[in-house]
Amino acid sequence: MTYLVRTLARAARLFSAVLTVVAATTAVAQEIVTPVHAVPRPGNEAPMMKAAGLNTVFLYTNDTQTLPVVDDFSVDRTRHLNATANDANVSLTETIYKIEIGGASTPSMAFVTDTSFHYTVDTQNDTLIVTRAANPAIVAIVRDLSVYPVTQQSMYLWPPYSIFDTVGTNTPDTLALDATLRQDSLLVYSVAADPRTYTNPDNSLRPWILWADDDAYINGTFPLNPPTIGVATLDGMDRTGWPYDPLNPNVNGPADKLTSVPINLAYAASDSVYLSFFCEPIGLSGDQLAHAEDSLHLDFLAPDENHWYPIWSTPGDAPPDQFRQVMIPVTDGRFLKPDFRMRFRNDATLGGAVDQWHIDYVRLDRNRSASDTVLKDVAFVYPEAGLLQTYASVPFAKFVQSPASYMAQQVDLEQRNNDTQDKFITWGYGVASDCGWSATRGSYGNNISSNAFSSFNSVHPVNSGANPLVYDVGACPGAAYVTAKFWTNATPDVCAYNDTMAYRQEISNYYAYDDGTAEAGYSLNATGAKQAYRFDTQGTDSLRALRMYFDPIFTYDPPPVNNPPNGSFIITVWSSLTPETIVFQNISFSTPQYHTWGPDHYVEYPLDSTVVVNGSFYVGWVQTNDTRMQLGLDKNRDNHDKMFYKVGASWQQSQQHGSWMIRPVMKAAVDPYIGIVEQVAQEETMQIWPNPANDALHISWMPGLSPAMVELIDPTGRAVGRWDLKQQVIPVSAFAPGMYIVRLLGPSGEPLGQSRLIVQGR
Repeated sequence: MTYLVRTLARAARLFSAVLTVVAATTAVAQEIVTPVHAVPRPGNEAPMMKAAGLNTVFLYTNDTQTLPVVDDFSVDRTRHLNATANDANVSLTETIYKIEIGGASTPSMAFVTDTSFHYTVDTQNDTLIVTRAANPAIVAIVRDLSVYPVTQQSMYLWPPYSIFDTVGTNTPDTLALDATLRQDSLLVYSVAADPRTYTNPDNSLRPWILWADDDAYINGTFPLNPPTIGVATLDGMDRTGWPYDPLNPNVNGPADKLTSVPINLAYAASDSVYLSFFCEPIGLSGDQLAHAEDSLHLDFLAPDENHWYPIWSTPGDAPPDQFRQVMIPVTDGRFLKPDFRMRFRNDATLGGAVDQWHIDYVRLDRNRSASDTVLKDVAFVYPEAGLLQTYASVPFAKFVQSPASYMAQQVDLEQRNNDTQDKFITWGYGVASDCGWSATRGSYGNNISSNAFSSFNSVHPVNSGANPLVYDVGACPGAAYVTAKFWTNATPDVCAYNDTMAYRQEISNYYAYDDGTAEAGYSLNATGAKQAYRFDTQGTDSLRALRMYFDPIFTYDPPPVNNPPNGSFIITVWSSLTPETIVFQNISFSTPQYHTWGPDHYVEYPLDSTVVVNGSFYVGWVQTNDTRMQLGLDKNRDNHDKMFYKVGASWQQSQQHGSWMIRPVMKAAVDPYIGIVEQVAQEETMQIWPNPANDALHISWMPGLSPAMVELIDPTGRAVGRWDLKQQVIPVSAFAPGMYIVRLLGPSGEPLGQSRLIVQGR
């Protein structure tokens, strides 16, 4: 299925781009797909100079790499710069003081940077005589602790006080001045080298850390058709996954870096040292706009000069969605040194996950030539999302009633033989739960011919064949986590890391089609627009909430457009779209909750009351204004046949291949997300009767409220009636039968309370 999804996704991208452009440039309501504004990265908090009131800097020690250097990014070999003073591998190596005088520094040092004075006051013959003399200046070394290595300069400083000395008195008066320069310190910590090792294609061990920074995002979800699973993505977001300049989204400038640790390149030019890598622009980011200035660059460090030289670059309007291999000889003696380093960097729009460049399969070695372009490697190409049928997750209570019915018949995974020679390739997988059960499956599939330099589909049977597999979670206490690990084997094969991949599947209290990561955002731009997502349950179930992921919208306009403050919707549940049958709507209006942390953090929106669903049901909302609300779109799992929207008279199936990041949450004995962020429903502060109503509606409210008017809102979010409250009886006979919201408003139009109303026809 995944292989087919990828093929369909590639075919649909051009059509998707056209839809997006049309939607964005006309007033016609339509599906809009845009890049996400942020891709928060777990654990990568922004570095701070201040920690517990002290300035700190962490210096990371990395072991030197030796040839051959190989990284296909199927595993993360970047150094995550998240050390803290309490970590076991961290030690305090130096304390640098801001102010030093005569080789000494004390915590109480404080000075002014302009002259302070000693005043002498004398009274002679009824005349006040005041003389002023500068306090002695002090020569000090003053350091700038905001940069490292710190810089310093010599400065004249003065004591932070003025002295008033009256002639004839024994004790002068001292007037304290506000010190403009106070003692401060910088704590310098050393972070030990990562002790892990990486097995190179020649089976030799190398230090695990190859990249000294973590600006690049190591992932397998954004690229299209990579040589192997996993890439390093450079874009307009910093190491935390947040835009470099969110307030100025049109600014273009230097963005990410991917910098190697020192590499021993002390070889003669005749040793034919070559660097090769693959690169691709755009991918699945949702950004179809190509600009030449959104470029990718490669620099080399000349260690003896401590200077970076630009070596290669490519413009941002290079052919999209195509990985091409770049071959670069290293012949200049200034680079053939023991402490050589290389650096990829990009220029990008600094407002979001745009202008992406994906880097794959970096190789640096000697005894190569310009024709050494073949990878003798068989690998998986994309990650998988478990062994369930259709869903990425299902409720535990439903699964244990009929486990086999939820298991996929088979899982299709794309593999690629990058060699120009056919390989004998076999594959298999194993699964294990967190409560003791495990199973393996192998010797069921192979590809032995006509696979040279091509991608192919590998079939992994699950609940089919002679030995069907069904998750056994009977020993799990109300929720289960099952890890599926797939492997492929070919001989010879140069890289073992891309021959395996794992996915942790949750079976707890919700349904999910998406894999938990957003590659783009989906929105509609019309008041009254509806989105409905189909789910199917076996028998009845109790729906209590929707879990959704919203990402701040990326646009080329400054905030608040990127983080729209006025988006509003009414959570709605349907049993049918044709005919349209609404079985539930929340009383309270909901708004998208945009988070700047993650990863892809879902917000739980509870229903006002639990809803019984049976068989097929649809969850979503009615949009109450035309503000775009960027719902996460997983572009790696295609469920657009279950995604429907309505902006006119009829429902339409979405044309955007992917999966909305909406998850229906069911009542369950065990809730692994008991601490998840929730949007609390508004407390009812009013009473209406009768309900349902035919002719007239009566309204009362809690003591202490001072309502001025009441309005009636139809299921599209439109206010269809408004009355002042001179009387507390509202006529409703003129309104079409259906579900409405009655909203109580204060003198300034502020909402005081809401209640659901059903109008019945006579």
